[in-house]
Amino acid sequence: MNPEKEIVNLWLNKKGFFTINDINAGKNKVIDIIAIKLANGKLERVEHVEVNCSISSTIVDKDIDEYVKKFEDKTVIKKVKQVIKDFVGTDFSYEKTLVLTSNRSINLKGINVLKFDDIIYEVTDNIDKQNYRNTTLRTIQLIKYLLIANPANLAELLKKETGNKILNQGTREMFITELLKQDDVKRILEKESNEKIIVDIVKESSLKRPERLAKALEHDILTNRTRSRFLKSLLLQEKIAKVSKTLLKPKKQKPLQYFFKNKKP
Repeated sequence: MNPEKEIVNLWLNKKGFFTINDINAGKNKVIDIIAIKLANGKLERVEHVEVNCSISSTIVDKDIDEYVKKFEDKTVIKKVKQVIKDFVGTDFSYEKTLVLTSNRSINLKGINVLKFDDIIYEVTDNIDKQNYRNTTLRTIQLIKYLLIANPANLAELLKKETGNKILNQGTREMFITELLKQDDVKRILEKESNEKIIVDIVKESSLKRPERLAKALEHDILTNRTRSRFLKSLLLQEKIAKVSKTLLKPKKQKPLQYFFKNKKP
């Protein structure tokens, strides 16, 4: 069984399904997974699951059509029904599920479409530090606790812009945006030790424009209680104080005699 199918299989097991894998239906057709779920000793749900996984996250319509044909193939349907009857002793209607790595929304009549990305996330999220004998689970465990848990290595891996890069420009921006939305990240950024990082970010952002910074301070950052404190603190800064004195210095009034002297006859 290939790794992606193994991951889907493990995910189904976690959901309470008993699974049968790589079933030869005849005529060069192999059913990926038949998943059977019992509840209180009674048959609750059965699924015929097919898995298509690509690291490019793209799938062409031709491949999708092939899976639709496979689900509707009389030989495959007959074999699925036979397996269900052999294992549970009775006929039972089943659902069709296609697991894909697709970056676009796909809707197929009569077929549940699931994203492999979501499944591998759930599997990874549920893995703890126990000793797993399953090689696929053990591999994911090593990646989770030895690679992802190492901040320096993870950052180095994600920042790569050439070669075997993980994120492109678009997905890197999305990753950073999602990260900054996390409450834990916001709490970390509140620490004084991280002020230099925040300053560097602001210097490179659109907030370095005075008008935008002033607007953000007025509407999003300062409150009625902090505005006066901020202004007092700002005016105590040496460079700001010099500028404010220049801006607020009253213009020297010209004496009345000046206008009479320059008045033309």
